[in-house]
Order: sequence, then structure tokens, then C-alpha cells
Amino acid sequence: MSQPDRTQLLAEVQSGDRQALARAITLIENDPTTFTLPKSGSTAQIVGVTGAPGVGKSTTVDALLKLLRAKKLSIAVLAVDPSSPISGGALLGDRIRLTDHFTDSGVFIRSLATRGHLGGLTEATSAVLQLIQLANFDFIIVETVGVGQSEVEVMRVVDSVLVVLAPGMGDGIQASKAGLLEIGDIYLVNKSDREGAKQTAQDIERSIAMSPPKTLGGQSWTPPVLLGAMHNGTGINELMEQILAHGKLVLQ
Repeated sequence: MSQPDRTQLLAEVQSGDRQALARAITLIENDPTTFTLPKSGSTAQIVGVTGAPGVGKSTTVDALLKLLRAKKLSIAVLAVDPSSPISGGALLGDRIRLTDHFTDSGVFIRSLATRGHLGGLTEATSAVLQLIQLANFDFIIVETVGVGQSEVEVMRVVDSVLVVLAPGMGDGIQASKAGLLEIGDIYLVNKSDREGAKQTAQDIERSIAMSPPKTLGGQSWTPPVLLGAMHNGTGINELMEQILAHGKLVLQ
């Protein structure tokens, strides 16, 4: 693509053309250096949603989308999925949970294939996020592929890291000083209607108490540990309050 064509495509992205945004993302996936992106000036909070497979990351994203859309806010979702061993494309996995939003003009959802990249993201994630910021969304969500304790790359590209955990999956046992339980700004014990949820939350709180609080904008921030059942919206308002509170500190 020639430079004039790239310039025109970026202008269309900035004007709110979602098809142009999708085309530009594809170009960046194939070559992250395709564009020289201008500074966006975006004030959108970028929230990373991460955690092990099966804890309910996509269900949590769905609950956040419903709440934000009820407030008439526009949202971009960048969802990282494993790569198909046949086509190399993204295996959509639980993206079916977001189908209610596919026809909503206020929501842009894009899956990216890991293409063998480790860390829970893709090689192009950072560049794609810079591009999405040009499109003037009110809120941006990055959902990582299911990750383990050492895959923490998301913390480098988002403003706020939401770590989703669930009872009965060993998360309480893994409440140690390493990995996911060091990078989180907010912790959500999802599926709180299951046995062991409160114990899991207490284990995480004890782990957090062993580390000094973070400093954001000159203020102290101790990551909250929340209980919720995102499949029915239980705890979603409290979760949103903490996300916005963290964003207010980190973006000021």
C-alpha cells in the first residue's frame, strides 16, 4: 500500500469508519510497522482482562460491555485467541459470548491470533492498540488468551489490569508473589456462587497484603479483591467502580 493510501486509510479510521479500522488492523497484524501512527490524544481507559482458561474472562467482558453500553459509551474490544494450527487464524473460543454485541454500532470487536507469540498477547497488540486509540472510542478492553502465572505481557500495554480468577481452579493455592498475582490492579473472583469463592478471595488478599501498595498519581493503590458472578451481573457495578477509580488515578 502506498503512503497516500495509508494516509487516507488512517483518516478514515479517525473519522469513525469501522471497516477502515478493520482493514488497518489486518495490515498491522501482517506487518506491525505498516503505519507511522500519530499521537492520538485519546482519553479512553484501556483495561486488560486476563486470567487462566475457564475463569470467565469473556463472560466478564460481556458484562462490562452491557453496563458501558447502557451508559451510551462506545467500546472497542481486542480479544486475543489461540491460533488455528491449520489456517493460522484466531480460534474464536468463547467469543460466542459476545455475539449479542456484533451488530451494535457502538461496539467494535476484533480477534487477534497469537501466531505463536507468548505472553498472552500477539506481536502486533501494541501497534493495534495505538491504531484503535485513533478511532475515538470511550473505552478499550483487551482480553488476553488464557494465561498462566508467568504470562504477564498485558501489563505493558494497558492502563488497568483486571485479573479474573475462579474458585476450585487452584487460584487460591497459587496466591503467591509471582506472575498474575503481582501484576493485577483489580482482582475479581468470578463464579462467586460456587463453593470456595470467599476462601479464594481471602487467599488473594493475604498475598496482596505481603506486597507494598502501588503508587499512582502520588496516591496509594491497594488492589481490591472483588467477588462476583458475571454470568448474571452480580458484582458488575462494584467492578466498574473500581475500574474507573483506578483509571482516574493512572490517567490523571
